[in-house]
Amino acid sequence: MDRRCVFSLLLLLGGWFAPAAPAAHSWFTNATPLFVAGSGAAEIFDAHREIYWTLEYRPAFRWYHVGPWFSIGTGRHDEFYAALGILVDIELGRNWVLTPGFGGGYYSAARGLDLGFDAQFRSGFELSKRLPHGQRLGIAFSHLSNGSLSRRNPGTETLGINYGIPLDRVFRWRRARSASPSPPPVE
Repeated sequence: MDRRCVFSLLLLLGGWFAPAAPAAHSWFTNATPLFVAGSGAAEIFDAHREIYWTLEYRPAFRWYHVGPWFSIGTGRHDEFYAALGILVDIELGRNWVLTPGFGGGYYSAARGLDLGFDAQFRSGFELSKRLPHGQRLGIAFSHLSNGSLSRRNPGTETLGINYGIPLDRVFRWRRARSASPSPPPVE
């Protein structure tokens, strides 16, 4: 593995496991943790398109507005992709958010889309609209490539729809319901 890849991975993991910063440091911001479900098409610029599904977790931790993401996905022919990376939420106004991101992970083609190597890098962006209660609905475009780690590097572009739900709202709602007083016993 290339030294730059190892250094980047260590830097990312170091930032992830670093202790939480006190609120006094303005360069640390806390966003809302999001669980994102998405679906779309791969090979959008080719004649043969593949369908995919993905689940993504975006923790609340941010360092200089950069935060991590973790993703797993599959396709119609049992492809599998597990990845992690970094992203930035850029507020565009009127509840619109542009989220560019980059990362890498493991890809297994099974009998589906062969991308030439097990390691794949993903770069892309999502344009989403904030909905009530912190939910998001967006369109995502990404490019997957093995970065020429093998002789065969077809790469692919994906286009999909993502729906994000804030996890703190889900758990706060559940706690609020369980903490409500129970009715008095009937005698």
